[in-house]
Amino acid sequence: MKNVLFICTGNTCRSPMAQAIFNDICAKRNLDMHAFSAGVATVDGLTAAKHAVDTMAQYGLDITSHRTRFLPSVNLSNYDLFVTMNYDQATLVESLGVPHEMIYVLHKTPTDKYDIEVGIADPFGGDMAAYKKCVEDLKSAINELIEKL
Repeated sequence: MKNVLFICTGNTCRSPMAQAIFNDICAKRNLDMHAFSAGVATVDGLTAAKHAVDTMAQYGLDITSHRTRFLPSVNLSNYDLFVTMNYDQATLVESLGVPHEMIYVLHKTPTDKYDIEVGIADPFGGDMAAYKKCVEDLKSAINELIEKL
């Protein structure tokens, strides 16, 4: 089994949503991969953001039992791939000793020619529309990632 660690900032929005989406896709496709998540700027034990929980419920996915994990407290040797939401997080993961080739940055599909943001935007503090947009970006990026694995 391949273990994947999704990493974002607070581990309350993007990475737990990505974890749920990835695990759901892998289960439906009978793929031997499983995802977990952590954050680079959090403490252990917080719940997922309310809008993240509510948005995922609209997609039929339950993240109510999610609890945050602070990346430096995670045993990194348990993972085969580290997936970040942007390049800054990837640089931080690499600084913890993870080889560059084991790190993947999620990329969203641009919405138009002026859309220059590469990674997955953080919906924290935004409305439900921001969370839905984040989920759609995550779904697209995760499907692309799975095709590469």
